[in-house]
Amino acid sequence: MVEREIVVFIGPEGSGKTTHALRLVRESGRPYITTGDIIRDLAQKDSGPLGDECREMFASHGYLNGATLLKILVHRFGQDDVASGFVLDGGLRTLEETIDFPAMLDEAGLDLPVTVIHLRVPGWMSFERLIFGEAARKRNDDTIEGILSRLSKYYHQLGKRAAVIEEQPNWRLAHVDATGPVEAVYAEVVGRLQ
Repeated sequence: MVEREIVVFIGPEGSGKTTHALRLVRESGRPYITTGDIIRDLAQKDSGPLGDECREMFASHGYLNGATLLKILVHRFGQDDVASGFVLDGGLRTLEETIDFPAMLDEAGLDLPVTVIHLRVPGWMSFERLIFGEAARKRNDDTIEGILSRLSKYYHQLGKRAAVIEEQPNWRLAHVDATGPVEAVYAEVVGRLQ
């Protein structure tokens, strides 16, 4: 279902980006890249300025500076295993990052179509899925303050980010209602990729 293509999952906290990205990876055999894991790894293991910036991002419940994130990703995107495409879990979180993303792909030598899957859920559902529900994720940074901060940052300039995505040649933006059962949402994701 995913051949020579980059699939990027975006959406607010708790929208199911990781759930659906990992299933797509299992079923398509495409490499999986998650910005969150790369940043968490740097925060834990890098004692230099890059690690400091990642640790500060977590402490402030924010996002990494777009230029810094793209510098981290261009190295990963230049590796051989992603030459035919990959699934990116997270990304395009700020206007700056979204605007600079095509140039970063060029720098990494990737000239592939891009499909951005925008998983949509209402704000209350983010809290239900991450903190309050029976199956809530409850990660250390899943606090009311942390989620409010990240949701605020996610929705900031979302319309402008969507416009940038839609303006890119060979890119498409697919909105998916992610409020239903996992199977139904995933079926819609797959439908948008075919």
